[in-house]
This record gives sequence, C-alpha cells and structure tokens, in this order.
Amino acid sequence: EDMLEDLDLGYSDGYATACINLQKQLMKIHNGVRKFQRHLTDVKPTPECKFYSFMLKWTISAFPYSSHIYYTEFLKEEWTCRQEITAYEKKIENWSHAVKTNPKLPAAPTTKPPDRDLPAEVRALEVFLQKTGGSYGGWDQYDHEAFLKVWVKHSGEPGYRKEAKLYLPGKTMEEIEQHEEWHQELIYLQDRKKEVMTKHEERRRQLEVKLTVEEQLRLRRVEEEEQERRRRAEEEREREERRKEATKSIRRFNERKIKLRVGKRLTFCRFFHIQVDNHVNRDPSRLIRPTKGWEERLKHVGPSGDGPMLQMFHRSAS
Repeated sequence: EDMLEDLDLGYSDGYATACINLQKQLMKIHNGVRKFQRHLTDVKPTPECKFYSFMLKWTISAFPYSSHIYYTEFLKEEWTCRQEITAYEKKIENWSHAVKTNPKLPAAPTTKPPDRDLPAEVRALEVFLQKTGGSYGGWDQYDHEAFLKVWVKHSGEPGYRKEAKLYLPGKTMEEIEQHEEWHQELIYLQDRKKEVMTKHEERRRQLEVKLTVEEQLRLRRVEEEEQERRRRAEEEREREERRKEATKSIRRFNERKIKLRVGKRLTFCRFFHIQVDNHVNRDPSRLIRPTKGWEERLKHVGPSGDGPMLQMFHRSAS
C-alpha cells in the first residue's frame, strides 16, 4: 500500500509539472502573438518583426511535438501503473484463493532422492532442483510464470527486465537477474537430460530390435531343427517301410520259389511214375516161375526126387 501511495503521489506531481509546462508554453505563444500583432502596425519588414515572426512560428511548430512527448510519457506511465496494479491484484487474488482452498500451512515440497541408477545428467537435474528450491527456483508459481511469460516474449534479451519488473514489483532487478541465471541453468540441464534420455531411448529401441531379431533367428533355428527332425523321421519311416516291403517281397519270392520247386518236383515225379508205368510190363506168373538158379538145381536132381529140399524164394510183387 505504501508503494502504491508513493506511485500515486509521484504520478500526481508529474501531472502537475506537465500542466505547468504546458501553461508556460501556451503563455509563451500568447505573448509572441501579442508582440507580433503590435509590430503589424508598421508593415515595414524590420529585423525585429522578422525575429518575432520566426519565434512565433517556431513556438507554434514545437508545441505539438512537445505535447506529443508529454502525452506519450504519460501513456507509458499510465500503462506501467496499470500493469503493476494488475500484477498486485492477481497476486492478492491468488493469495486469497490459496487461503480459502487450503487453510492449512502448505507442506514443504518433498522431492525424492535422486536415483543412483539414473544417468548422471538426469541426477544432476534432480540435485539442481533440490538445491535451488524446486521447479520454480524458490519463487512462487505466479511470479515464476510472470517472469517466464516476459522472458519468452523477449526471447531472453536483456530488455525484458524492465517489463518483468512491472509484473514483479516485489522483486528487485538483482533478484530477477539471479532468477534468469537459474532459469538458463535449468534449461541447460533439461536439454542435457533430454539429449541423454533420447540416446537412452534410442539404445533401448536398438536393444529391443536386437532382441527381437535374435528371438526371430532362434525361432527360425528351432523351426529348421524341427523340420530337419521331421524330415529325418520321415526318411527313417520310409526306409523302414521299404525294408518291410522288401522283406515281404523276399518272403513272397522265396515262397513262390519253393512252391515252384516243389511243383517242379511233383511234376517230375508224376512224369517219372507215368513213364515207369508205361514201360514196365508186369507178369503175374513170374511169382510162381522158378528162377534160373532153381532151374539149374533141378537139372542135378534125379527122377526119384532124392536130393535136398531147398527153400524156394519168390520175388515179391512190387
């Protein structure tokens, strides 16, 4: 409030000073016109008349320019005042809104300790945020967003500080410069983190592609081995079938050969039997006919029939 009163008092003094200057210029123009009118009674071109005419023209010509400068300064100061008032109103509104929504005192921001498994660039960003007061650099969210808005608008050029001071009346120029250095360091660390994470993501993607290719190759090898196993099993089955078929064929051939041999023997025996039956004449009387040896014996036996009786052998009828 004291700052606003000082600003209002300063603007009032400036306005009064500007009004006094304008009145002086108007009075000067008025006096110049009166003097010029007095010299018009004598139409002779005197040096004094020429001087007053020149001064009157110069004063009249300079009046709009000086008035424009004063009005421009007033407009700038008025715009600055409005920006500062708007910034204060928003800040007060945010404070009241925060009090209504959360009457309890805000807890201190807790950040997780940096994970040692993360890359060094990522851990550096986490440590930096922990040491410098979080993602707003120790400022509240509204002040940081106001700073960031003006900083982006001016692309980080030094001229942004004057406008940022309007949005941040509670901050000194030194604090704004320090926050700018903090923000630039934050951007640098974020860029490094982004670059590292991009490389990490690329390595992870390449690893996934490598694992996928290796898995496909492994599945292909398994499939080829399975096909080779099935092929060998099929060949073994075909060989076994051919062996069994060959065994059956050999057995059938041997059986047929044996049958042919037996058939030939039977045919030969029948043929031989027929030939014997056809060429041998059987004489039944030969059974009782004496043999030649018997007939020779009978020649030596007398008519009385003396002599030894010998047994007669007969041929069997076969």
